Amino acid sequence: MPRELKNSKPEEDNDVSPNVLRVVLAFRRWGWVSFWAQVVLCVVSSIILLQLFLFPRASQAVSVGLDNNPASLPGLSFAWAGVAVLGASIFWNFRYTQMAKKLRSPDRPTKTQTIFQIKIGLIINLVGMFITLVGAFAINGALTLRSIQGQGILTGAGGFNSIIQPLDFQIIQASFNIILAHFVGLVASLWLLNRATDKPNRD
Repeated sequence: MPRELKNSKPEEDNDVSPNVLRVVLAFRRWGWVSFWAQVVLCVVSSIILLQLFLFPRASQAVSVGLDNNPASLPGLSFAWAGVAVLGASIFWNFRYTQMAKKLRSPDRPTKTQTIFQIKIGLIINLVGMFITLVGAFAINGALTLRSIQGQGILTGAGGFNSIIQPLDFQIIQASFNIILAHFVGLVASLWLLNRATDKPNRD
């Protein structure tokens, strides 16, 4: 028996079957793993996106009609929406850890109620991934167009104007961090759904 279950209180485990304990352990482990992974990725992505507004930079190509400011990229609103949905996913993964405690109580949720909670987590992460992917495609398309437009723009020294900035790549990385965070939550919810719907052992 896993160490986490050995440390449980005897009076709490008397009325809990081994199959329920497996579900409890899965909710506890995957809830916390997904929670902390999403918190870290959310903080890193938010810091990167906040740089656009805390440290705005003037456009370097205003004279030729190009907006080179990373904060003006289309799709950033979708990235922020992905962060907002990620916050809801973080809260839901914390709920998973609390559900682990409820499943060991006498008035534990039914199997149908447990599966319903997991499905809500799946929907949250699917919506978050979709929104962030839309934003990532918009940002990538805008940077591609910006690079094409900037190929023929010459600076006074005779070199090419720097259209793509380092922060632009950080924005792309932030978007992929958000997508990865939602993917982690999706995997955790799918694993919990598999545990919750698994056939009981008859040993």
